[in-house]
Amino acid sequence: MEAYWSENSCFAAPKSYGLAFKAQGSSFFDDFTFMTADETHGAHRYLTKEEALKTGVVETSEEHGTILRVGDVEPSTAPNAPFKRQSVMLHSNHAWKPSEGMLVVMKYNHVPYGAGVWPAFWLMNSDIPWPQGGEFDILEYANDEQSKVSFHTNRNCMLDQDKVGQCMQGKPIGEEERENCNTNYTENRLGCMPRHVQRSGEWFAKNPGVMAAAWDADSVTVYHIPNAEIPADLSSDTPKPETWGRFVLAYVPLDRHSCADIAKPQEIVLNIALCGDWAGGVWLTSPTARLTGYTTGCIANISNPAGDCCSKFVLSNTHDVNGYKKQQAYFSIDYMKVFTPADILSAPPLESGTFKRGGVEIKG
Repeated sequence: MEAYWSENSCFAAPKSYGLAFKAQGSSFFDDFTFMTADETHGAHRYLTKEEALKTGVVETSEEHGTILRVGDVEPSTAPNAPFKRQSVMLHSNHAWKPSEGMLVVMKYNHVPYGAGVWPAFWLMNSDIPWPQGGEFDILEYANDEQSKVSFHTNRNCMLDQDKVGQCMQGKPIGEEERENCNTNYTENRLGCMPRHVQRSGEWFAKNPGVMAAAWDADSVTVYHIPNAEIPADLSSDTPKPETWGRFVLAYVPLDRHSCADIAKPQEIVLNIALCGDWAGGVWLTSPTARLTGYTTGCIANISNPAGDCCSKFVLSNTHDVNGYKKQQAYFSIDYMKVFTPADILSAPPLESGTFKRGGVEIKG
């Protein structure tokens, strides 16, 4: 396979990687904390590990891999939200330094999609208040909208525009781009996002394989590798992402001056949100959402879930809706792995901020 790294530093520079972390089979959840806090105003309730296992919202085995799904509708004590639907959010108990180099890999058989569904596979620092330590979204989308690869911080860290245009030539990239990674949603600062290959959640669900992100001091590269094309180097835990150029979905080159030392140690996050800020906020403009019929007698209003169109659909406790959620809104995962440069493998792993605080949310 052709190598895609060059003197222009497109995609991943050659490194010798070794396996630093693996979550797979019956022990998958051992190194994750189940978070219950929700800051996206959704129609879900994130369960504890004990609740999730008891209700079947999560399950794992050596034979069938790991499943994370949305569950049943249940009574809620949240203001203006008499009901919530069960879901989960996982944070890894370990964290890794992007400045040293890290490659995060998830091999999946299915990802959640559909009306009201907002899943994400992402990285963040939780030692300090968000977004100071950085957040990187590897796979994130809502309803039938296209996936968005983005980076968030509290500084005016900028994309390297020369490399964005140079390295993605010939790929079917979208038109949307945001250059400044500074993020403050109340001021409509949404973080940086280069033009990149974007797909719907349904496309990812029907094209199983590997999602991966290679992050170093200069850039982040995101890959999707179909199952039938997973390279031997990855299967043997000796990955060479510099040879994966044709699988690149996004290349996020960070300006060396404005983004120096921008990202603190990153933990892995995996969750399935329902409605809320994104999926609920764009409900009335989503073709998939309109097909549900939940567009009249309600409004897109996340501050009033009882009257919010998305929430009314997701929380409708009918056979059709329950079946739809359980057949589409789930992750099926073979494994997650993190690789780091071989010369630092002997160093003890870092504890993530979430784990150090026992799962308690940090407040700014």
